[in-house]
Amino acid sequence: MIECFEKNNIKRTIASAVVLLIATFFVAFGVAEISFPESILTFTDHDWLLDIWPKAYRYNIHLGVAACVICGLLVIPAIKLQKDFAIRALEVLCRFGIGGMFIFASIFKIQDPHQFATLVAQYQFFSALHVDFVNNFFALVYPQFELWFGLAMIFTPFVKESAFAIFWMFVSFIIALAWALWNDLGITCGCFELEGAQDKAEAWTSLIRDLILIWPTLWLAMRKNRSLIGVWRR
Repeated sequence: MIECFEKNNIKRTIASAVVLLIATFFVAFGVAEISFPESILTFTDHDWLLDIWPKAYRYNIHLGVAACVICGLLVIPAIKLQKDFAIRALEVLCRFGIGGMFIFASIFKIQDPHQFATLVAQYQFFSALHVDFVNNFFALVYPQFELWFGLAMIFTPFVKESAFAIFWMFVSFIIALAWALWNDLGITCGCFELEGAQDKAEAWTSLIRDLILIWPTLWLAMRKNRSLIGVWRR
C-alpha cells in the first residue's frame, strides 16, 4: 500500500513538473512577445507569417498576454497534481525569472548612466526643480537597486524583503509609464534599452508587461524568507 502510494506520488510530481515547464515556456514566450517582438522567442515577426498575414506584427501584445494567461491557467492543474512541489517550484522559477530580469535590466544603465539620466529627464518628473542633480542621482542609484535586489532575490534568503522592494519598483515603473502615456511623451521605458524617444506603443507594451509581472512579485513578497536550498526542505 505504501509503495503504491509513493509511486503514485512520484507520478503526480513528474506530471506537475511537466505542466510547470510548459507554463514556464508560455510565460517566457509571452513576456518576450510583449517586450522583445523581434527576438528569437517570438512568433509574430517571422517572414513566412508576415507573407501570409502582413499585419501579424501588430498583434504581438495580444499574443503575449494570451500566453501569460495560459501560463496562469496551467498553474492550477500543476498545483492540484502536487501542491507542495508546485508551489516550491513556482517560488524558484519566479525568483530566477524576476531577479534575473532585474539584473539584466540594470547592466545597460550601469554601463551608461549619462544616457539613462537623459532618458529619466524625458519623463519630466523633476523638470520643476530645474536641476540636473536629481536626474543624475536617480540614474546612478536606481540601477544599483535593480542589480542588488535582483541578486538578493536569487541568492539570499531575504526573498520577502527583496520582492517587496522590487514590487515598489514595479509600482514606480507603472506610475512613470502611465504619466508618459497621459502626457503623450512617446518615450521608451528605459528598462532594457537606452535609445531615447520611441513610438508611444513601446510605453504601452512596457506598462502591460509590468502589470503582469507585479503579481508574482507580490506573491513572493508574501512568502517566507528561505534560501534556495531551504525552499526544498520540508
